[in-house]
Amino acid sequence: MKTSKQIEGFLDFLREAKTDYNIAVSCEKEANDATQDLLHSLELCENTYHEYARMAKKLAQVRQERRAAKDRREQIQPVMDWLEENGKIVFGLEKLLGDVRKAEKATEGRFYTQRTDVLAEIGKEVRV
Repeated sequence: MKTSKQIEGFLDFLREAKTDYNIAVSCEKEANDATQDLLHSLELCENTYHEYARMAKKLAQVRQERRAAKDRREQIQPVMDWLEENGKIVFGLEKLLGDVRKAEKATEGRFYTQRTDVLAEIGKEVRV
């Protein structure tokens, strides 16, 4: 595997972590808001027995979704903290990636041009 692909993979991981974190935060907030809507309906509205049952089921579902989003957010939090503390390092890695890609491109399609006829003198034909 090319060196650039390995560096690129790590930088992709960091970008995906940011996206996953933002999604988890958004989902957790949405679930918290839905929880409040359900609780206020239970508190303030007169509901039938079946409406209470449906709301209780929905509340359980929303709380499970909230828990999953919160767990995901907490798992990614150390990566986000590291990113915040090491922004210069990430910038340096992006620059490094560009330099490595440039070096890799410079070595692609390389060929050798003979500088002397030393091989011709001994009757050796060279195909490069």
